[in-house]
Amino acid sequence: MTTTSEDSILSLSSLASAPALESLLVLLFEPSTALRNLLVPSVLLRLTARSEPPASYNELIDICQEVSSDWTWDEKAEFISGHPMIGEVKGLSKLSGKEQGNSTVTPKVVLDRLAHLNELYCTIYPDLRYITFVNGRSRAAIIPEFESILNLPLSPQPLPDDFPTAQPPLDSEEVKSRVKLPESEEWKKECERGLGDVWLIGRARLRGLGLQ
Repeated sequence: MTTTSEDSILSLSSLASAPALESLLVLLFEPSTALRNLLVPSVLLRLTARSEPPASYNELIDICQEVSSDWTWDEKAEFISGHPMIGEVKGLSKLSGKEQGNSTVTPKVVLDRLAHLNELYCTIYPDLRYITFVNGRSRAAIIPEFESILNLPLSPQPLPDDFPTAQPPLDSEEVKSRVKLPESEEWKKECERGLGDVWLIGRARLRGLGLQ
């Protein structure tokens, strides 16, 4: 695969091949099997059917968003799962690490709470991964939103060091009663919310790179 760095952005007129298109979309949306096997072929089909390249990078994201509307729910969930979980500190791309605040030290209690919330989310919403448009917020600032999505009581802010981060327990009846199956409207609504935030992240990355 062709690699693209923040300092070497492919021009819109050069995206008529799968490797070139993939290298740019990886920068905007993170590398994943779903991006390579699902998003790239779908977008490339649209691009090669046009007489002119997209007028802007934001239009390219518009095309990505349009093709995703034809995906199955399984395909949407697979693509969302290509993004790292909130609170991860290892194996992040440069842009993802910057978005998640890797340049500053995150307290252990915050990382532990986020790790448990991620586990809760994946239990309550099977096959989905929690994605949110961070928009410059710290990891600690994401916790209230995360808890609200899961309909949990809000933790005190800032989190005290002795906060019981593993509540509620994964195997509790409280958690089991909240599980949303993929065929439910609640699961589908959350899937669409997460996918929408992926596009917001891509557009924010464009702005950060000085592109439109």
